[in-house]
Amino acid sequence: MKMHDLDLPLLRAFDALLRERHITRAAERLEISQSSMSVALARLRDRMGDELLMRSGTGWMPTELALLLWPRVQEAIAALERVLEPAHFEPATATQTFRLIVIDYIDLLMMPAVMRRVRREAPGVRLHVLQTNPHHFAEMMAAGELDLALTYFPNAPEYLKGRRLFSDRFLGLAARGHPVHRATLDVAAFCALPHVTIELVSAQIYNVQIDAALEPHGLRRQVRMTKPNFLALPFVLETSDMVASIPARLARRMMRMAEVEPFDIPLDLPTFDVKMLWHPRTDHSPAHAWLREVMADCAREIE
Repeated sequence: MKMHDLDLPLLRAFDALLRERHITRAAERLEISQSSMSVALARLRDRMGDELLMRSGTGWMPTELALLLWPRVQEAIAALERVLEPAHFEPATATQTFRLIVIDYIDLLMMPAVMRRVRREAPGVRLHVLQTNPHHFAEMMAAGELDLALTYFPNAPEYLKGRRLFSDRFLGLAARGHPVHRATLDVAAFCALPHVTIELVSAQIYNVQIDAALEPHGLRRQVRMTKPNFLALPFVLETSDMVASIPARLARRMMRMAEVEPFDIPLDLPTFDVKMLWHPRTDHSPAHAWLREVMADCAREIE
């Protein structure tokens, strides 16, 4: 098999077949007909001298050669896409779709400004915000399924590229008339309060820092409610005796939304960085570089 026997559509077909292990789903992934995907599989088998996918019960199983070639094919696709991509990106005429993971804290703070900027500069560009397990975003980037992640994630894979957007710290938040605002809190009193915690269904992100700081004290918060997002939090707090520990920038934003006020948490908590992360394959892409600059500019506008 020689490289000139393969073209980009054929490489993409190979990648889709290995991802889906199913001809119909692979065709749907590339938005082509099932018959076209069957033809592509036949051509791949002919050029590689291997079955590549073999029937196994009701599904398909890749051959050893297919599994060996798959990472190389992914690298070749990325390289060809970089070669074929225009040397310049014109936002005003672009019709590209960018796929992002944006945790809801950053979504609330940044995305309104991001979309105003995108609509002004690149009205044909579409942002597709995905909901997924943040522990899997590196795999999705490597697979070409994700372009950018905006996240507070303490242990992101080192091979990803990253840029700090802003720093933040945790504050307490409670109803405006809550007794906590008039009290002198120690750690035990803080833990004894009824807490609302925010945690993604599939990952521990927001509570790791606070729980680690409580460990030496041998204490845990009295959690009365756990939510997967911040959406209704200020309205829950303003009508109850509960408190929450949330990023300071978000606390200030929520003061505009409901009758809530922040208070200091009696723990020595370091600041943390919110970053955007991307795969090295998009590092030199003019389109992706434009999007990253938009994100960085909008992050500077956050109060």
